[in-house]
Amino acid sequence: MYFVNGLKNMYEQLVTIFSSVDIIGTISGKIDLLTGLIDGYLSGANNLRLVSIILMILALILFLFLIIIIYVKTIVAFLKKEPQNDVIEEDDDIFNEEDAERLQEIIRNQERDMELEKELQKELDMARAERNQSILEQAAAEEKRQKDKEQKIIDEAKLQEKEKNEEKEEQIHDSAVRKNSRNSPQIDLDWKKGMLAQEKIAPVTDASALSYHQTHKELSDLLGLIIDMLGRGVDDLKIAQTVMFRNQNLNSEDDILQTIDSIKYFVDLSRNQAFSKLPTTANLPDEEEALYHLAKGDSSLALTLLENLMDNGIEKAAQSTNEAKRDALYKTVAEQACVFGTLAASNDVMLATGAFELSIELSPNNANAWSRVGDMYLRAGSINKAIWAYQNAVNFADEEINARELANAHKHLSQHLYDQGNSLQAAKLYNSSKQFYDSLGINRRLDKQEIEIIELIEAHHNDDLRLTIHNMLSDASRQTA
Repeated sequence: MYFVNGLKNMYEQLVTIFSSVDIIGTISGKIDLLTGLIDGYLSGANNLRLVSIILMILALILFLFLIIIIYVKTIVAFLKKEPQNDVIEEDDDIFNEEDAERLQEIIRNQERDMELEKELQKELDMARAERNQSILEQAAAEEKRQKDKEQKIIDEAKLQEKEKNEEKEEQIHDSAVRKNSRNSPQIDLDWKKGMLAQEKIAPVTDASALSYHQTHKELSDLLGLIIDMLGRGVDDLKIAQTVMFRNQNLNSEDDILQTIDSIKYFVDLSRNQAFSKLPTTANLPDEEEALYHLAKGDSSLALTLLENLMDNGIEKAAQSTNEAKRDALYKTVAEQACVFGTLAASNDVMLATGAFELSIELSPNNANAWSRVGDMYLRAGSINKAIWAYQNAVNFADEEINARELANAHKHLSQHLYDQGNSLQAAKLYNSSKQFYDSLGINRRLDKQEIEIIELIEAHHNDDLRLTIHNMLSDASRQTA
């Protein structure tokens, strides 16, 4: 309490000092006074010793506390500074590496895209060149066929005119000879023979007629060759290659493959006596006769048999109460309708179109029917309906089961996409179709020996055609289930 009062007095004195004019003198006097007060307060030895110890302890504690604070602060600053720098450097390194990798990946993707685009463009150019070449070949073949037809007509007219002239000359000559024989004696002199005898001038041979030219035949004209080769047990692919060689791209690969399959299907039905079991069999044509007419290009008898078989199947399905059995019957009739349409396509596009539409009605998911009806729409000039049908064929097709239908649809869709300006997608679809047909080998060029064999078979396939058909239908060992 005494100490507090002393401080209070000292404070009052300091205020008094600072409020006086002679500050320095006042301070000196007051310091002396303060010193005296402090000495008086601390005059006791015990008090002085105790205060000294307390002050020393406090000073030591403050000193240690200051050192600890400085040390801790230094450590904290060091820890904050060094890891942060390391993290920043690591982040920088990671950022730089990731940016570089990302940039390289972008560059690689761009290079791949450019290479792919170049490759697709190259393939598109090749496809375009092949298509143009095919169009040129077809145009040249058509032009040559037209010229040959016109030349044949001209030659026949010349030949007829020549024969008429020769007849007239012979008649004139005979009348002259008879007249001379009546008016003059019979004299046989060499010079007279020379005058009377009419020397025949050898016809001038056209050099172009002696050179070989590949003939183009319609698919309907090759049905007999197909049936004959089937009767001889020739492999389907060899038959297809032969027909492609003679047809010269007048029909598509799918047309030819479908025709071969349809004839085989009809033969199998005949072997299994499917037509003889019909209720109206007494009024139906004979299977051998129908197949013989089909070989000659007339499919009417075969279509009559198929139509009655389809009607009978539809009637059975309508009467069935078992849904699974009814659906199975409709599916079978849908397959028969596709065979009907394929055999009718060479002579009647509208009839074939109706058959394929019936197949779709009975089995809406039939990819083969959609693909074939697309071909018929295309022949009739209905481009939009054809594209719609091909797209449905792609949607309903199974890649393994309907690979052929997919190839046919892709081939025609690629042309549509190309006309629309979508060259890349068109090239992809075209290449997909081309790879399938190349894998079959149907477009493979035949060697000289194979061509000679084909010409030999074609030259004689009509000789024993009825016997071949009879043996083919009566050979029970080759019946299929």
